[in-house]
Order: sequence, then C-alpha cells, then structure tokens
Amino acid sequence: MDLFIQIIIAVITVAFVILMFFLIQTIKALTATLDEVRSTVGELRTDVSQISGDVKEMIHHTNEMTLDVRTKLRSLDVVFATVHDIGQTLHSFTGAMKETAVSLVDNMKSKHKEVQDSGTVRPRSGHITSAITDGIISSVRIWKKLRQQ
Repeated sequence: MDLFIQIIIAVITVAFVILMFFLIQTIKALTATLDEVRSTVGELRTDVSQISGDVKEMIHHTNEMTLDVRTKLRSLDVVFATVHDIGQTLHSFTGAMKETAVSLVDNMKSKHKEVQDSGTVRPRSGHITSAITDGIISSVRIWKKLRQQ
C-alpha cells in the first residue's frame, strides 16, 4: 500500500505541476493583456483630452459665428424696414398719381362735353396746369421722404 500511496502522490504532484504550468501561462497572457489595456487607456486619455480641447475651440468659434450672424441679421432689419417704407411711399405716390390722372381725365371729359355742348373749343389750360402742378408737388414730396429715409 505504501507503493500505491507513493504513486498517487507522484501523480498528484505531476498533475499539480502541470496545473501550475498552465496557470502560470494563463497569468502571463493576462498580464500581457492588462499591459496592453493600460497602454490603450493611456492613449485614449491623451486622445480624449486633445479632442475635448478641439471641441471646446470649435464651440467657441461656433458661438462667435452665431453672434456675427445675429449682428448681420439685425443690420438687415434696417434694410427691410427701409424697403417697407419705400414701398409705402411708392404706394402713396401711385395713389396721388392716380388721383391726378382721374382729375385730368375728368377735366378732359368736361372739356369735351363743353365742346360738344357749345360747339366751340374754349381753352381750359388752367385745369391741366393745376393737375400737372399737383403731380410735380407730389413727386417732390415723395422725393424728400425718400431722401430722409
């Protein structure tokens, strides 16, 4: 029995040595993997800090561009207000011109009627002159408004 126990102890020892050998190989592989992970994490930290600096700079430039665009849009508000005022002025001008044209046509109709009624032509240049004068005065007023804006 002694021999049997010695053989069992020898087998257990050999198995233990083999187990230890493979365990040491596994631990070496894990150590290499951990070293690789450490170096990767170190590189990632460096890359992340560089990227975060770039992102901060990009955000800063984006904020500057946004402020610049807002300023330019505000300056365009003045232009659009001016265009609106010019449109209103032109609308007033066309209204005045329309009224002048209507009064001129009415004067021409009344003149034509007088010619038909009397059979002779009487000069009524005073009405035409006043219509033209009204048109010129309206044009001057509109010009002054445009210059003020």
